[in-house]
Amino acid sequence: MRILSFIYYLITSFRNFLYDKGILPAKKISGVEIICIGNITVGGTGKTPAVQYFTKKLQKMGRKVAVVSRGYRGKRKREPLLVSDGREIFATTRESGDEPFIHALNLKVPVIVSSNRYKGCLFAKKHFGIDTIVLDDGFQHRKLSRDRDIVLIDATNPFGWGELLPKGMLREDFKKAAKRASEFIITKSDLVSDREVERIKKYLRKKLEKEVSTAKHGVTSLCDLKGNPKPLFWIKGKRVLLFSGLANPLNFEKTVISLEPSYIERVDFMDHHNFKKRDIELIQKRADSMQASFIITTEKDLVKLPRDLNIENLFVLKIEFTVLEDNSLKDIGGKIDNE
Repeated sequence: MRILSFIYYLITSFRNFLYDKGILPAKKISGVEIICIGNITVGGTGKTPAVQYFTKKLQKMGRKVAVVSRGYRGKRKREPLLVSDGREIFATTRESGDEPFIHALNLKVPVIVSSNRYKGCLFAKKHFGIDTIVLDDGFQHRKLSRDRDIVLIDATNPFGWGELLPKGMLREDFKKAAKRASEFIITKSDLVSDREVERIKKYLRKKLEKEVSTAKHGVTSLCDLKGNPKPLFWIKGKRVLLFSGLANPLNFEKTVISLEPSYIERVDFMDHHNFKKRDIELIQKRADSMQASFIITTEKDLVKLPRDLNIENLFVLKIEFTVLEDNSLKDIGGKIDNE
């Protein structure tokens, strides 16, 4: 693993060197401010709710916003693909990928997916006349020039165990990557001690001299499959089975533990897992064997469940990205002129 991580380090470092020196050019889009929400580690930092938070924040500032994503694991016949125009959804989860589809459900802005982010951004500008693009998970996508990179740092594993893939969780060398960041947000700060948050914050501010915000992922509601909210206190003292396809399911479990169930078991699937009928049968069997009162999953996983699902005690836990200390976008203004 260490040898593979070293090879990965050489490849990513050489690639970044070529972009840093301008040997490989980054394409620019005039008249549009591009704000990237990304990370340095693999998954689990909370990009999806963060993208939605910043999109809404920019809208309140008077910006005309679109979200552009690569649509990871989406299977589509054409690109760029318009997932939503801000009013109507035109694609399925299978076509768009789970995260863009969730953006389309929760945001009133155009959502576009394309493996070529430059073409996706051009599509957004041409068809919707937007002045700002929120780029979902594009920190390592050096082909597209952007105006700022907001990098999320997971408080529960801020530095990816200090190792690059596949041994650790780093996508690239942390210190070198952090220099490209415009600012940082420490996410899931409620899942670690205040002392740990201060340690991470001190490193990012003093060593890297960047603005740092802190955020938590708090529970907002428990909903049935029709979206009807239920009291969170239902969970207290009950036996609960969790299932998800997340990069870090332990954080999901920690969140549910805060609701004080009497007992928890977990069924984990690979990140971005597309659920099949046999998966549901496995989950139901596990729930029956442990006599679970509730089966709980995430909003991200809900959109990938079979449509003909019929489990009475299945609920969705909705999580909200809440900024506790907001130092983000401090120097950004309101509307900008399109060229």
